[in-house]
Amino acid sequence: MLIGDIKRDGSGLSYGRMVSGLFGKEVDVVLYGDSQGFLEYAEKCAEYFNRLPERLLDDLREYSLRYCEDMRVYFDPDAPAVPENVTAQNVLDYAQANCLIIQQPKDETVIGFSVEFSCAWEPEHGMEWTIRDGRALYVADFMGISPWYDDRVYATECRSYVYEGFYL
Repeated sequence: MLIGDIKRDGSGLSYGRMVSGLFGKEVDVVLYGDSQGFLEYAEKCAEYFNRLPERLLDDLREYSLRYCEDMRVYFDPDAPAVPENVTAQNVLDYAQANCLIIQQPKDETVIGFSVEFSCAWEPEHGMEWTIRDGRALYVADFMGISPWYDDRVYATECRSYVYEGFYL
């Protein structure tokens, strides 16, 4: 099992830990459910997170870079949080995955989850990736965005760098 040290809080919420292959470190896992079926689903999500398809990872890097560059206006010019030459290939060097968040799915055949990050370009609000069915739905500051919203919500209400026209 990828997710270990699972502790249940009695209200249906569980907490665990896993090693992120992508980030090479241990991350927390928050599970909004604790049934055996849900834990099996959570394992599939953790495995997917550890083996993100290259195309999806490229998209996530690009959206993360757009977020970083949009925040550049707030950097201290004498000590920028991220150097000028940051690229999509190295932007994640300035971000740390902290927590994989898995909610009860609307459809157990579809992988959906969020990842909470600390990042140099936005130390107060961090970053969040929300992924469902192999697609990035949300990349921006951490807001606890569910992977189970209707698609229109991401495009119209979530203020996400996934969408070309979005900038602060």
